[in-house]
Amino acid sequence: MKKAPIQLADRPENPDLYWDLSALHNKKKAISFFKHVSTAFCVYSPSVAKLYSNFEVILSNMDRSGLIVLPNPYAFHDTFNRVSEVSIKQTGISLFPGEAINRGGFIVSIPVGKQRRNHHLELEVAVGFLDRLYKKRYGTPFLPVLVNGDLKEFKSQTPYLHLHRFDPTSLTEFSEFERNDICSTIRDRFSDIMVNSAYTPRK
Repeated sequence: MKKAPIQLADRPENPDLYWDLSALHNKKKAISFFKHVSTAFCVYSPSVAKLYSNFEVILSNMDRSGLIVLPNPYAFHDTFNRVSEVSIKQTGISLFPGEAINRGGFIVSIPVGKQRRNHHLELEVAVGFLDRLYKKRYGTPFLPVLVNGDLKEFKSQTPYLHLHRFDPTSLTEFSEFERNDICSTIRDRFSDIMVNSAYTPRK
């Protein structure tokens, strides 16, 4: 069965939803990778303080060198409003195809220790490790989200994603129910990557 071609769209009004790939050398590979893994993440837009959990990934019609994260306008319950930027933290953690280091599936690179040396763990192992680590450090599970600019490329032209995280303890103005709802949605999305861990990189 042939894969459906990526749809085209003009740039959105919200600049956070246009992901510029012009700096990447292997755009096809990056697009293929992002299309495969994006269903496992929520995307955060700091300019409108929204977290999107229901969206399509569409190729830009303007220059064909960018992706558009297009939220479903009818899925209001899948968009979280008033999510302050203070609740979205950088982690230094990245996700990339295992073929970059001659392994299968996905690999998670985690900076560990005072020297922040990167440890490469297979996805299934990394998920449990990060949950334990973040619960111990912050009292919350690891809740990965994406922000514009997180799709990058190694010098080998292998794409990777930097992972931000959602910190529910920072949203003090939200009720416990609201925070738990966001956490559950992020966790449900991320569990999808475990199902779709089989990945064949595009050349």
